[in-house]
Amino acid sequence: MKLKFLKSVVAVGAALMTAVTPLSATAASALDLNLPSLGSTADAGLSPQDEYRLGVQLMQRVRSDASYLADPELMEYLGHLGYQLVSHARTSTYNFFFFPIRDDSLNAFALPGGFIAVHTGTIISAQSESELAGVMAHEVSHVAQRHIARMIEGQSGNLAITLGSILLAILAARAGGSSGGNAAAGIVLGSQAAMIQSQLNYSQNAEREADRMGISTLYNAGFDPRGMEDFFARLQSNNRYYRSAAPAYLSTHPLTEERMADMENRSRQLHTRMHVDSDDFPLVQMRARVLQLDDWDGWTKLKKQFQRELAAASGKKACAINYGISVVEQELKNPKQAYAAARNAMRCGMKSAILERNLTRTRFDAADSMKEKLAALEDARKAVTRYPLSAMMAMNYVDLLYALGRHEDLIAFLRSGQALSENSSDYHAILARSYEALGRRSLQYMHTGEMYALQGGTEAAVYQYGLAQKANDGDYYVMSEIDARLRELRRDFDDEKKRR
Repeated sequence: MKLKFLKSVVAVGAALMTAVTPLSATAASALDLNLPSLGSTADAGLSPQDEYRLGVQLMQRVRSDASYLADPELMEYLGHLGYQLVSHARTSTYNFFFFPIRDDSLNAFALPGGFIAVHTGTIISAQSESELAGVMAHEVSHVAQRHIARMIEGQSGNLAITLGSILLAILAARAGGSSGGNAAAGIVLGSQAAMIQSQLNYSQNAEREADRMGISTLYNAGFDPRGMEDFFARLQSNNRYYRSAAPAYLSTHPLTEERMADMENRSRQLHTRMHVDSDDFPLVQMRARVLQLDDWDGWTKLKKQFQRELAAASGKKACAINYGISVVEQELKNPKQAYAAARNAMRCGMKSAILERNLTRTRFDAADSMKEKLAALEDARKAVTRYPLSAMMAMNYVDLLYALGRHEDLIAFLRSGQALSENSSDYHAILARSYEALGRRSLQYMHTGEMYALQGGTEAAVYQYGLAQKANDGDYYVMSEIDARLRELRRDFDDEKKRR
């Protein structure tokens, strides 16, 4: 069933804000949940470090699902928009991570530790950048106010069981079939009336707090404070129009007349602010419309829809639609048409790294000669210089270097520290890929191991570093680094086993 697993992660969001029924000790122990050791229940809940560790564990499951959309353009846009909000939120506890989920429903959810997901359906349906930012500001506020830890504190005596319920909700739905989904819903909704009522009351308080903090964050970040109110109001009033999409968000963020009135009152107290949408906003909406689909027939129909829309469009809107056509032509494996549409998308003068990245990539894919490919590579290199902080541009240049087999150049570029940080799992994944192509096994396994370590997979990291040690084809300094890091990772893994 489509998105069975990731829809259950939405159930995690519900578990954070609504009732969670404790599992029996037998049920909890039957699953090796690998929960972090959080001390006694008298320790008053999760520390920020424990929350982050739990979030990393959940993200391992999210990343393994096909609906996790590791798209550089969408991730960079959401990250930029998200940190505009975070910089004006009352939080300094977390390193936030924003990511898209391929799903046409209207939803967004926060996981422990600052991991925030936004469904492609939400990106597409937002009628302004302030609306999208409003949804994200609400989720940022849930994290910033530590609603997860505060919920668990209210479950005195049930700390480990509460976390087990969250993870079991994911695992039950991931098993597939209607029974899995029903099991997850049962775990989240529960059957103990007193606990449900207690948590529901808290949920309403948490939602009101997230509304109030979110509106303040939205306004201070320069957006229209009515963005959150407008999105929620339309979601509620158009429930019948959105059909199955609306309940996804409303079930985890229940709206009440009191909440809506409070949002309206607070946004009206603020000075009117007209926020001008960035040029990137309509582009990511077009991209999300394409990437939300995953089949040939869907892309073919969308291409025809784009062409109909283009016939009645002009100016920047026409450029955005041409960009959408270029993206869908890439999915349909039509490089020449994709490049032609990419050129058309540049004609209205929109200043966007997304458009420039698309132009260089489609030019490379459509090239008929090595000379043309090298020209596209040079364009990509210059784009990195123009956008030195863009990981998307850096990865675009890296991808073209890899396609041309220029692995030494690729490694040198990455090690120069431009755009991609050594603390990024992508940085190590790319290096591992090139070292593999060069036949340098120790470095290949070392960077694969570091990729897993950064994603929270300590056991997998230990295994990869063990392979790096056995390969033993690095110089003295490389092998010394591998030996030292392997000892460190083994200690970390031993500590993790003791906490289970």
